[in-house]
Amino acid sequence: MRILIMGGTKDSKIIGKKIKENFKDSFIVYTSTTSYGGELAKDFADLIIDKPLDLEGLKKALKENKINILLDLTHPFAINASKNAILACQELNIKYIRFERKIEKIEHRDVLYFKDFDEALKEAKKYNRVFYTAGIKNLEKAVEALGRDKVVARVLPISVGEALKLLPQKNIVAMYGTFSKELNKYLIKDYGCDAIITKESGDFGGFKEKVLGAIEAKAKALVIERPKIEYPIYFNDVDELIKYLKTIF
Repeated sequence: MRILIMGGTKDSKIIGKKIKENFKDSFIVYTSTTSYGGELAKDFADLIIDKPLDLEGLKKALKENKINILLDLTHPFAINASKNAILACQELNIKYIRFERKIEKIEHRDVLYFKDFDEALKEAKKYNRVFYTAGIKNLEKAVEALGRDKVVARVLPISVGEALKLLPQKNIVAMYGTFSKELNKYLIKDYGCDAIITKESGDFGGFKEKVLGAIEAKAKALVIERPKIEYPIYFNDVDELIKYLKTIF
């Protein structure tokens, strides 16, 4: 089996190891948009590509490495990457498989769901201070919409440099997660936030703990829903995915 794993998530590390354990002779190419994401694969990947790949770059990697399966383990919100992967596999007649963990919606009067980031920001303008946990990529848009003083952003330590271009130092929380409900609660309270913005990312993104922490801190949770894509083959259980791969090889 020659498999290309589009990774960068904690799931990709778990599944990559499982594949190597179950398929000793497999050749695994692992792609991530960053060197940090590439570090997740050092224990199981035969080749790591730690830079962004556009459609042509992905097709080149698939052809050069004679890949017969592409396993898409990218973040649920990386929809362009998934769309490119589906298209590349269709063009090259390679099997595409998507893995994404199930997510349980939290129904509560203080939890509001939005179809996109812009909708969530419109709602966020109603609040005094917002605890932002939706990733460095959209931080600039949040700061532009809400103002520098109104946003407190929790970012990965690796993203502090980018965050400092947008926010004062006192409004940046640089931490590597995931985080407990209690820590989320106290951070939200200590920074005086009455709302949070987060993505419906799932257990490995600490989604539940963020939302429950906000509820206990008496802050509104503004949740950006997962984008919906029609995947050709889809799994949300690791064991079922491995079982399927065994039927092929």
